Amino acid sequence: MKRIIDLICEREKITHFTPHYLRHTFVTIQLSNNIPISTVAALVGDTPETIYKVYAHSFAKDEVHASNLMDEIINLSSFEESKEIKKR
Repeated sequence: MKRIIDLICEREKITHFTPHYLRHTFVTIQLSNNIPISTVAALVGDTPETIYKVYAHSFAKDEVHASNLMDEIINLSSFEESKEIKKR
């Protein structure tokens, strides 16, 4: 396996690559597609704690979604408060 990776890296002029990058990519893809951490951990033979520590990181799309969700909640709350005030 190492020889194959070395040959590919030589051909593609990649200066540094390890098989761990493939593992990290696999875990990252799984997590970004909302596969439960316990499932991902089982697939790679690790613990959920290690997945959290080593692989889990924030994804931009999730940050945008979380921000938009808070905007909606705040706007809905403000809207509901306005309706209540107007009813009085």
